[in-house]
Amino acid sequence: MSRTMVWTTLFAALFTLISLKSLHFFNFIKWSPVGWAEKWLIFGSKHEAPKWALLFVILLIAFGIFYLVSKLTVSISPAITAIVISVICAVALEWVIFSPTSLSEGVKSISIPFLSIIAVVSRFVTGTAVYEVKSSNND
Repeated sequence: MSRTMVWTTLFAALFTLISLKSLHFFNFIKWSPVGWAEKWLIFGSKHEAPKWALLFVILLIAFGIFYLVSKLTVSISPAITAIVISVICAVALEWVIFSPTSLSEGVKSISIPFLSIIAVVSRFVTGTAVYEVKSSNND
């Protein structure tokens, strides 16, 4: 595990966490980023700090895996990889959250600011991973 991977995943997770909190605070998303924790009996307290901390750890692991997978896509442009992954992830996540009954209802429920944040973070992670692979091949 390289230092570049560690710093990239840390920054991506922190940026995503702050962005999700901002999107929720300003009502750009209709769901709570830590709303899933209410269904778990482990988090019975009303305090949200442990829920956000666990979300940070989950994002850290997810971006670490995404970074490693992105290193395998060196032959594909990082921009294309990031766009495809971000659209799939954002649509799938909001589809699971809202459980729409029709496709048109599902498309209407997608938050453009949320999709944009995921696209920016995906581009950052894929770009860094591909750059690291290409720079190590040139040495």
